[in-house]
Amino acid sequence: VGAFTGAEAEKLAEAALAQCGPDAEGRLVVDAHHLPHIVGAEMFEPDLAERLTVGVAMGLGVTAVGGQLLFVEATRGKGSGRLTVTGQLGEVMRESVITAMSLLRSKIYYASLAANGEARPVVRVGPYSASAMPRPLESDKFQEVFQPFLSQTDATKDPFGNDDVHVHFPAGAIPKDGPSAGVTTTLALASLLLNRPVRSDTAVTGEITLRGHVLPVGGIRDKVLAAHRAGIRHVLLPFANQRHVKDDIPPALQGDIELHFVKHIDEALAWAFADNVKSWAPEPASSAGSSAAPGFTMMSKL
Repeated sequence: VGAFTGAEAEKLAEAALAQCGPDAEGRLVVDAHHLPHIVGAEMFEPDLAERLTVGVAMGLGVTAVGGQLLFVEATRGKGSGRLTVTGQLGEVMRESVITAMSLLRSKIYYASLAANGEARPVVRVGPYSASAMPRPLESDKFQEVFQPFLSQTDATKDPFGNDDVHVHFPAGAIPKDGPSAGVTTTLALASLLLNRPVRSDTAVTGEITLRGHVLPVGGIRDKVLAAHRAGIRHVLLPFANQRHVKDDIPPALQGDIELHFVKHIDEALAWAFADNVKSWAPEPASSAGSSAAPGFTMMSKL
């Protein structure tokens, strides 16, 4: 319709609608080719799986009208090692990006040392007992995910080299801020380093510390509802937000989506880059409630 002038388009619409009836019995029949003339041109939304290429992660945010998906895109190119952050962000989100960069650099440095047989320095407080020292599960998970990268990395060099890194939060005309983009940004940067896409059936939220701990965030109900509307199957949430899920998420919704609680960024990395995940494209969420038990899992058991 848009290729014609206003008068021509109006005539075409009238001709198409005249075909709908009514017939002799007063019935109207509307087919798919009539819809553009009735409701306008089809709205096209890119498939989520197509958007989640290398360097892109899918997060969750909250706006004045509810929750929404929030994509974080990262790319790199030859330069002088400069970090650029765009998307009309507040200071808190900019700091989240810087923290994610520093966290990955630190973890890759120490993981490279461990891979070469060099011990990581440990500061112990109180009496020391070798038998009481816990097994470093998080470090094991990180090394499993980054093993192909670590085998080619010199611990003395920046994993990003001298490349410029650009992190962008799409929809730049919309102001964004809040302490919940740390995990998403870390996954996007990890995807860039590994040259592997993040699994497309998962949305994440949560802030991080320089030690990789995942901190609780707000807006859990709106964020989970947004993931459910988009047909997302899995949502990674901070471990400390369990009580908000139990109090605020409707039981019917809990049966349609699996909620995974993470304490450390390594658990999110292990899930996002799991080798045994099949390719998957999101499907619209069912409008009917499910009576299944809530899909709660603890990522610390991975």
